[in-house]
Amino acid sequence: MRREETLQRLLILSLLFALTIFSTSCKSAQITPLEIEKTLAAIAPPVPVPPAMEPVQFEDRDGGLWLSYGDYRALERNIIAMREYAAKLEIIIRFYREEK
Repeated sequence: MRREETLQRLLILSLLFALTIFSTSCKSAQITPLEIEKTLAAIAPPVPVPPAMEPVQFEDRDGGLWLSYGDYRALERNIIAMREYAAKLEIIIRFYREEK
Protein backbone atom coordinates (compact mmCIF):
# COMPACT_ATOMS: atom_id res chain seq x y z
CA MET A 1 0.00 0.00 0.00
CA ARG A 2 2.80 2.38 0.90
CA ARG A 3 4.58 1.67 -2.38
CA GLU A 4 1.46 2.54 -4.46
CA GLU A 5 1.07 5.86 -2.63
CA THR A 6 4.69 6.72 -3.31
CA LEU A 7 4.27 5.90 -7.00
CA GLN A 8 1.09 8.01 -7.21
CA ARG A 9 2.80 10.97 -5.56
CA LEU A 10 5.80 10.61 -7.84
CA LEU A 11 3.53 10.44 -10.89
CA ILE A 12 1.52 13.51 -9.80
CA LEU A 13 4.71 15.43 -9.07
CA SER A 14 6.24 14.57 -12.44
CA LEU A 15 3.00 15.50 -14.28
CA LEU A 16 2.82 18.84 -12.48
CA PHE A 17 6.46 19.48 -13.31
CA ALA A 18 5.88 18.61 -16.99
CA LEU A 19 2.79 20.83 -17.11
CA THR A 20 4.74 23.73 -15.63
CA ILE A 21 7.58 23.32 -18.12
CA PHE A 22 5.14 23.01 -21.02
CA SER A 23 3.07 26.05 -20.07
CA THR A 24 6.10 28.31 -19.58
CA SER A 25 7.75 27.26 -22.84
CA CYS A 26 4.68 27.85 -25.02
CA LYS A 27 4.56 31.14 -26.85
CA SER A 28 1.50 32.72 -28.31
CA ALA A 29 1.84 33.56 -31.96
CA GLN A 30 1.90 37.25 -32.70
CA ILE A 31 -0.57 37.69 -35.53
CA THR A 32 -0.37 40.97 -37.37
CA PRO A 33 -3.43 42.73 -38.78
CA LEU A 34 -2.04 42.19 -42.27
CA GLU A 35 -2.04 38.42 -41.74
CA ILE A 36 -5.60 38.59 -40.44
CA GLU A 37 -6.71 40.51 -43.53
CA LYS A 38 -4.98 38.00 -45.83
CA THR A 39 -6.64 35.10 -44.06
CA LEU A 40 -10.08 36.71 -44.18
CA ALA A 41 -9.61 37.50 -47.87
CA ALA A 42 -8.69 33.88 -48.55
CA ILE A 43 -11.68 32.36 -46.77
CA ALA A 44 -14.26 35.07 -47.45
CA PRO A 45 -17.20 33.98 -49.55
CA PRO A 46 -17.33 35.64 -52.97
CA VAL A 47 -19.79 38.47 -53.48
CA PRO A 48 -22.66 37.14 -55.59
CA VAL A 49 -23.40 38.71 -58.93
CA PRO A 50 -26.73 40.55 -58.96
CA PRO A 51 -29.27 38.69 -61.09
CA ALA A 52 -30.25 40.01 -64.49
CA MET A 53 -33.84 41.18 -64.33
CA GLU A 54 -36.21 40.35 -67.15
CA PRO A 55 -38.32 43.27 -68.32
CA VAL A 56 -41.94 43.19 -67.15
CA GLN A 57 -44.59 45.32 -68.84
CA PHE A 58 -47.61 46.32 -66.76
CA GLU A 59 -50.61 47.61 -68.69
CA ASP A 60 -53.13 50.07 -67.29
CA ARG A 61 -56.55 48.48 -67.83
CA ASP A 62 -59.97 48.98 -66.29
CA GLY A 63 -58.71 51.11 -63.41
CA GLY A 64 -55.94 48.68 -62.49
CA LEU A 65 -52.76 47.04 -63.69
CA TRP A 66 -52.76 43.99 -65.94
CA LEU A 67 -50.01 41.48 -66.70
CA SER A 68 -49.91 39.11 -69.60
CA TYR A 69 -49.06 35.49 -68.82
CA GLY A 70 -45.51 35.88 -70.21
CA ASP A 71 -44.91 39.00 -68.13
CA TYR A 72 -46.32 37.25 -65.07
CA ARG A 73 -43.84 34.39 -65.54
CA ALA A 74 -40.98 36.89 -66.05
CA LEU A 75 -41.97 38.67 -62.83
CA GLU A 76 -42.05 35.32 -61.03
CA ARG A 77 -38.54 34.45 -62.27
CA ASN A 78 -37.32 37.90 -61.17
CA ILE A 79 -38.73 37.38 -57.67
CA ILE A 80 -37.16 33.92 -57.37
CA ALA A 81 -33.78 35.27 -58.55
CA MET A 82 -33.93 38.15 -56.06
CA ARG A 83 -34.78 35.77 -53.19
CA GLU A 84 -31.79 33.59 -54.08
CA TYR A 85 -29.59 36.68 -54.28
CA ALA A 86 -30.83 37.90 -50.88
CA ALA A 87 -30.15 34.48 -49.34
CA LYS A 88 -26.56 34.54 -50.63
CA LEU A 89 -26.07 38.04 -49.24
CA GLU A 90 -27.37 36.90 -45.85
CA ILE A 91 -24.76 34.14 -45.81
CA ILE A 92 -22.03 36.72 -46.42
CA ILE A 93 -23.43 38.98 -43.69
CA ARG A 94 -23.44 36.08 -41.22
CA PHE A 95 -19.82 35.31 -42.17
CA TYR A 96 -18.66 38.82 -41.37
CA ARG A 97 -20.72 39.02 -38.19
CA GLU A 98 -19.32 35.61 -37.17
CA GLU A 99 -22.79 34.18 -36.59
CA LYS A 100 -23.46 30.46 -36.65
